[in-house]
Amino acid sequence: MKSPVFAYAAPNTVAEACSLLADDEDAKLLAGGQSLVPLLALRLAAPTTLVDLRLVPALTGITHDQGVLRLGAMTTHRSIERSPLVQDVAPAIAEAAALIAHPQVRTRGTIGGAVAHADAAAEWPAVLLAMDGHVEVTGTGGSRSISAGDLFMGPFMTSLEPDEVITSVSLPIDGREIWVDEHQRRHGDYGLSILAMTYQLSDGLITDVRLAVAGATGSVTRAPEAEAALEGRAPADSNDAITALAAELSYTSDIHGSADYRRDITTTLFQRALRAAGRGPVRHDATSRARLSPGRGQRASLSAQRHGTPDAVGFPA
Repeated sequence: MKSPVFAYAAPNTVAEACSLLADDEDAKLLAGGQSLVPLLALRLAAPTTLVDLRLVPALTGITHDQGVLRLGAMTTHRSIERSPLVQDVAPAIAEAAALIAHPQVRTRGTIGGAVAHADAAAEWPAVLLAMDGHVEVTGTGGSRSISAGDLFMGPFMTSLEPDEVITSVSLPIDGREIWVDEHQRRHGDYGLSILAMTYQLSDGLITDVRLAVAGATGSVTRAPEAEAALEGRAPADSNDAITALAAELSYTSDIHGSADYRRDITTTLFQRALRAAGRGPVRHDATSRARLSPGRGQRASLSAQRHGTPDAVGFPA
């Protein structure tokens, strides 16, 4: 199908973009276009104006200052994946970027667009929520910072005002361990379950844990009961937390997998994270990158198809 008719604007500044949004309540921002363009083609979106952010230089770039990794909203997934700075200060973030779709999509898609889209099966919302990240936004009324917990309101819903533009995403890099993993049916598919966990590891005990799940639930969500059950425990002493994670979330069911299947995948991903924590600080090298590569998810899917629902033994670690 062809997209509906719309006006097109390519502002040079954030202020100009905000003004265009304020003048037309049916306008939409175009960042990487990897979600919006297909929606236009299917006539599931019909904006009167597309406001293209590609000519706003202030929206790109990666910096690290005082323990905070700042990613410009128009920074592509591929740039994050391949950034020497990100690989140095937060290699798990580079690995999370590598989980997204295919290289072609990662080359065009942007972190700001993915966060604003708030897809319940996307990686960045889970990472942002688990890391207690923030987005900086600008509107006609000024600028503000929104925490991840206040940003995501539901599937495809955020607390952004109609005239606001995400300018950057800030992730605290404060020495906490970061773990991101997911299971896909096929290489490049959306994750049937995405799990992001951050924590401190002191004297063999897990503390200050934050656990976020996407893909398996209706919206990206924290798992507070599992977090509380894990707090102050050794990774090997985590049965209560695993049970809590399986019970507290509302898992979705569709043609790609039942709610029970998604629950079992999610708890298996959680068990992987706990096994990694039990081995000490997470190592981000060629081995860990292979662990997080989409190919592993594909092999895991084949294993699940042959042997049934995954468990801690049968599902590849």
